[in-house]
Amino acid sequence: MNKVLVIVLLLFISNKLFSQIIIQGQIKDQNNKSIEFAEILIKNKDSLFIKSELTNAKGRFLIKLEKGEFLLIVKDSGIIAYQKNINVIENLDLGVLVMNKNDQQLKEVIITSKKKIIERKNDRLVFNVENSITSIGGDAMDALRVTPGLKIQNDQIMMIGKSGMSVMIDDKIIHLYGEDLISFLKTIKSDNIKSIEVITAPPAKYDVEGNSGIVNIKLKKAKKNSWGGDFNSSYTKAKFDLGSIGSVLNYQKNKITINYTINYTNGSTAPYQENYVYYPKVTWFETNHKRSYQNNLSNRFNFDYQLTKKTTIGMQYTASKNKPLDVSLSNSKITDEITHQLDSLIVTPSYVNSKKTTHTINFYSLTKLDSIGRQLFFDTDYFEFNLNSDNNFSSNYYYGDGSEIPNRNLKANNITDQKIKIYSSKIDLDLPLQWVKVSFGAKVSFIKTDNNVAYYNFYSSEPILDLTRSNLFNYSENTQALYISAQKSLAKKWDLQLGLRAENTQTKGVSATVEQLNTNTYIRLFPTLYLTYTANENSTFSFNYNRRIDRPSYADLNPFRLYSTAFNYMEGNPFLQPYFTNNIEISHSYKDLYSSLSYKNLTNGIDYITVVSADSGIQIAKPYNFYTQNSIVLSENYTFSKWKGYENNIGFNLLYAVTSPKTNTIVPEISNWTASFSSYNSFVLNKKKSIRASLDFVYSSPSVLGSYKLESYYFFDAGMRMSLFEKKVRIAISMVDIFRTNKLRYSQVVNNIKITALDYSNPQSLRFSLSYYFGKSFKKDEKTNTSNEDEKSRVK
Repeated sequence: MNKVLVIVLLLFISNKLFSQIIIQGQIKDQNNKSIEFAEILIKNKDSLFIKSELTNAKGRFLIKLEKGEFLLIVKDSGIIAYQKNINVIENLDLGVLVMNKNDQQLKEVIITSKKKIIERKNDRLVFNVENSITSIGGDAMDALRVTPGLKIQNDQIMMIGKSGMSVMIDDKIIHLYGEDLISFLKTIKSDNIKSIEVITAPPAKYDVEGNSGIVNIKLKKAKKNSWGGDFNSSYTKAKFDLGSIGSVLNYQKNKITINYTINYTNGSTAPYQENYVYYPKVTWFETNHKRSYQNNLSNRFNFDYQLTKKTTIGMQYTASKNKPLDVSLSNSKITDEITHQLDSLIVTPSYVNSKKTTHTINFYSLTKLDSIGRQLFFDTDYFEFNLNSDNNFSSNYYYGDGSEIPNRNLKANNITDQKIKIYSSKIDLDLPLQWVKVSFGAKVSFIKTDNNVAYYNFYSSEPILDLTRSNLFNYSENTQALYISAQKSLAKKWDLQLGLRAENTQTKGVSATVEQLNTNTYIRLFPTLYLTYTANENSTFSFNYNRRIDRPSYADLNPFRLYSTAFNYMEGNPFLQPYFTNNIEISHSYKDLYSSLSYKNLTNGIDYITVVSADSGIQIAKPYNFYTQNSIVLSENYTFSKWKGYENNIGFNLLYAVTSPKTNTIVPEISNWTASFSSYNSFVLNKKKSIRASLDFVYSSPSVLGSYKLESYYFFDAGMRMSLFEKKVRIAISMVDIFRTNKLRYSQVVNNIKITALDYSNPQSLRFSLSYYFGKSFKKDEKTNTSNEDEKSRVK
C-alpha cells in the first residue's frame, strides 16, 4: 500500500513540471502606492487554484506557468481587488495593475447576495441557518431540529437512515456524548451559527466506523479582539424536577482564541417500562417504575494559538463526571392462559448506584502551505472512560392470593468495574494540483478495555461470591488506516470525487474467568464515490456510494451476565464479528426543496435476541450476528419561507425494509413499509424579532428496527422565546410531548414466543430557561497583526 501511495505521489509531482513561461507584473493602489504582500492567485479552466504568490516590497510578482488560459486574481486583506483573464502563450509582462477596493461596492454585493437556505455540495448538504428565521433567539438544538435529513427526538440527534452520528464544530470533532453533548449544544446561540453541514456519506478522510453520518456546525467568524460569554440555567418540570446551570466564556485577542464551557445538571426523571411475554401456558406481565437521579458535571476547554501566518496549533480538553442513581420497582404478574387467574407474583426492588467519568485531551496543528488550498493537518487524541456500578436487588415471590412462597426469595449484588482507554493519531495532507485536488493521510488507534464483574448472593447476612456469574474480561483493538481521495471538475457543471480507505485491524479478547481467548485480524477496503451535476443556479443533482463497517461495542463483546432481576439478564458475546453496510444515494436540490432516494444493504448485522424459556421463565438478552437487511428510503424536505415572520420546515420519509435472519436462527423474517412526517413551524411575533414561537409535529407509522417491530407514534412540542435588554437576556419556555403520545411500543418473536414492550423514558415535561449574555471588544492594538472519532461511539 505504501509503494502505491509513493508511485501516485510521484505521478502527481511530475504533472507539476511546467514549461518555463514567466508572468510578471506590479500591483499598486489608486494612489500609485506599491502594495506589499498582496496575494496573486491563478485559476485554471476547471476553476481550480493552481498557483499563488505574494508581492514583494515594490509590489512586484513573478509566476511560472505552462501554456493555457487562466484567471488571474489579486487579493488584499482577503478581498478580491482585481481579476483578469489571461491567455499564456509566451512570456507576459502585465505591467502595473491598479487595485480597486470600493467599500461601497463591497457593501452592495453583501446586501444583494443572499445564499439559498439549502445548498448541495459534492459530499454534503448545507443548511444556511443564517438565512433562516430559525437563527433568531434559539440555540444549536433548535437549528438542528429543522435541518433537512436530521431528526431530533427525546433530545437525541439522529440522521435519517443512519444508525449513528458524530458532531463537529468548525471541522473539529466534539468529544462529548449523550446528555453532555446535548447540554453543550444548547449553549451555542443559533444567531452565531452560519451553516450546518449534513454529511450522510463521509469521504475517505473520515473514520468508516458505523453506518453513521457527520453533522458539522459552522460558526460565524469570531469577533476579533473581544471577550464575552453567557450564564444559562434551566428548570424542567415533569413528575420530578430537573435543573441545570452553566456558563460559556469566549476570549479572542491577537493570536489567542480561548473557549470554555461548563454545565451542571441535578434532579431526577421517571422513566417507565412494561412488557408482556406470551408463553404457551402462562403470560408474564412486567412493569418497571423507575426514578433516575442525575448528578452530572461536564466541561470543555478549547485553546487555539496562531503560531505563524500559516500555522495554527491548539488543544481541546473535555471531561465529565456523572453519578447516576436508579431506584426501581419491578412487578411480574404470571397469569394462567387457560383460567386467566393470577398464578404468582414476583416483586423486585433494585438500587443501582453508578459513577461515570470521561476525560479527553486532544492536540492538533494546521499548516496552510499556500493560499490555494495546500495544507497539512496533524491530530493526536487520548480518551479515558471509567464506570463503577453497584446494583443491589432482591426478588420476592408470592402466590396469587398474596401469600409468600417459602424458600424462593433471592437477594444479590452485581458490581461492575469498566475502564476504557483509547489512543489515536492521524495526519492529513490536502494537495490541490493543476488538474485535480488530492487528499491523503493515515491514522492509527490503540484501544484497551478492562472489565471486572462480581456477583454476590446474600443467602445469609454475609455476601457470597458466585464465580459462575462473575467475570474478568480484557479486550484490545489496534487499527491502522491509509486513505487517498481525488476531486475534479469534469466540466463546468460536473464534479467527481473518488476515495479509498484501507483499514487493518487486530483484536484480542481474554476472559480470565472462563479461560477463553478470542483473536481476530482483518484488512478491509472502503471505497467512496460522489458525482454532482449542477444544472443551474437553483437545481443540483448528486449521486454517492460508500461502504461502512460497524464493529461490536466493548460491552457486547464481554461474556459476563448483567442481572436486572433473578429472571432477566443481559449477556455479551465474544464471538461477535463486525458487520458491513453498502450505501447508495441519489439526491436533488431545487431552491428550498431537497429530495433523496437511498438504498442500504447490511450484512452480518448485530442485534440482541431475547431468548425465553417456557419452563423456567428466564429471559436472556444476548447479541448475535444473525441478519441481513435491505432498505430503500425516499426523503423529501422543504423549507417554506415566503411569508414574512413565518417559516415551516416540512419533512416526509417513506421507507421499505426487509430483515432476513440466517436460516439457523429462531427469529422470523420481517418486512415493513414505514412513513414519517414532520412539520417544524417558527413564528416571529413582533417587528423587533425579539419574540419567537414554535410548534412542532412528528408522526411515524409502524416500522422495523433490526428484529423488532415498532408501532406508530406521534407527538407535539411547542415553545416560545423572548429576547430582552438588547438581546442580553433571553427567556424561553417549551412544552415537550404535549399530549403524552411519544411512547415507544415494540415487539419481537423468538422461538415462536412473542414479546411486546412499552418504553416511556422521556415523559411529558415543561421546561423554562434563562440566559444572560455579556462581552465587549478590546482596544485595537495597531502594532500587532491579528487574525482569527468514532472509536469512542462504541462506549455504552
